[in-house]
Amino acid sequence: MEIYIVRHAIAMERDEWTGSDEKRPLTEKGKKKMEQIAQGLAAMEIDFTHIFSSPLVRAQQTAAILQNVLKSDYVDETDLLIPSGDPAAMTPFLNKLPDNAEVALVGHEPNVSELLSYLLSGQHKSFSAFKKGGVAMLEGFAPLRAGQLTLRWFMEPNHLVAIGEVE
Repeated sequence: MEIYIVRHAIAMERDEWTGSDEKRPLTEKGKKKMEQIAQGLAAMEIDFTHIFSSPLVRAQQTAAILQNVLKSDYVDETDLLIPSGDPAAMTPFLNKLPDNAEVALVGHEPNVSELLSYLLSGQHKSFSAFKKGGVAMLEGFAPLRAGQLTLRWFMEPNHLVAIGEVE
């Protein structure tokens, strides 16, 4: 299974947004940059079989951009990707998917960093930090177990934008 952990794109700042945090949207700049990031993923011939996002609006919008650019058929939400989600609950969730799945998990900090660390090490200590729009690609075989996945790459948004511009 290929697992792509994605931090949502640039959202409105909390102090500029008057609504609830759950409804805080991406900025126009964030949407544009995420489209460029998705173009970079497309240039790498990535084809998600499943996209899961946090139910928060900014993650949903990021997932929708990935779905649109990469022409993915399956998008759903899971509370496992909210900022306070438990990374240990992700392996049973992922183990329900086919072993050949290519899965995008769109979430928030600190959850995405904790999830990456947990899947790689089995530890709940984060040793990484995702920039907004950053993506990490992991690989593992069924049944997935924390600490037994392999990190194939971890890219900042600007790296993915540059890859998309080469095409």
